[in-house]
Amino acid sequence: MSSIDEDKYDSGAYENKWFETSDGIKLNYRVYGSETSRSPAIIAMPGLTRCVRDLDPMAAEVSKTYKIYALNLRGRDLSEYDPDYSNYNTNVYIEDIYEFWTFTGEEPVVLLGSSLGALLAMLMVEDHPDMLAGIVLNDFGATLEYAGVSRIFSYAGRLPDSDELSAVIQTLKAHLGSQFVGLPEDKWERMALSMYGVKDGKWHHRYDDNLRAALLENREAIRDLWAIHQVAAERELPILAIRGEHSDVTSPLTIRQMKTMAPTMQSVEVPNRGHCPLMDEPECIDALMRFMEQVENRV
Repeated sequence: MSSIDEDKYDSGAYENKWFETSDGIKLNYRVYGSETSRSPAIIAMPGLTRCVRDLDPMAAEVSKTYKIYALNLRGRDLSEYDPDYSNYNTNVYIEDIYEFWTFTGEEPVVLLGSSLGALLAMLMVEDHPDMLAGIVLNDFGATLEYAGVSRIFSYAGRLPDSDELSAVIQTLKAHLGSQFVGLPEDKWERMALSMYGVKDGKWHHRYDDNLRAALLENREAIRDLWAIHQVAAERELPILAIRGEHSDVTSPLTIRQMKTMAPTMQSVEVPNRGHCPLMDEPECIDALMRFMEQVENRV
């Protein structure tokens, strides 16, 4: 195995901390920014099999103005793995996030979610609206496209370990190449390092192996996301939707229909990206900063 620094692309622009949930699981999170940062703060949540390392470039940039808490869900990266994998479900994640928000002592925050994180942000509109100053949905809408969801479930928890990082990169390209057109090699390497770490002499994904079993056995009731979006619209909750141009999870039609229901909703489409944008793209940073200024003025 070739030697490589797992933190090669890490900004170091954060404090690494832990928070303990009411059922005793220690969650890892990063704090970007300071007490002098402008309000509201952001709580950022990554996708299903991802971790806060994904969000580091975006968080390092945006935290020059606004404080960002980047939270690893249970079973991901440095957060503890749950001995009961049935707890890898949206109801538990939502309570973890709400407890975490209470723990921070922040006023209502902007919840920024990628994929699964965006689903959780939408569900918070129904479950815990008191914590919301706004929501950012990174490539996620009220209707999910079957093709994209099937693609994600086909590889979640099934990608092989590798002796070399170069093999990891090739595996990612095989599964995600259609979603990241023209992505530079250094960003493929950064993605690989955010998703994989060395374990027992091999590159292994940064989440609990039991996550796939939880997905297969999940019996959660499917909520009506259009009804939830209607509630957000009636409350005039600030919403920013980010969509990758090549996304197979969120369609342009879904975004248009959501904007019809919520005319103040902002949106941006990121070229050469699918599911989901890395959030370090200039289009994402610009849209997020404009959105935060809007929310700040509203608050």
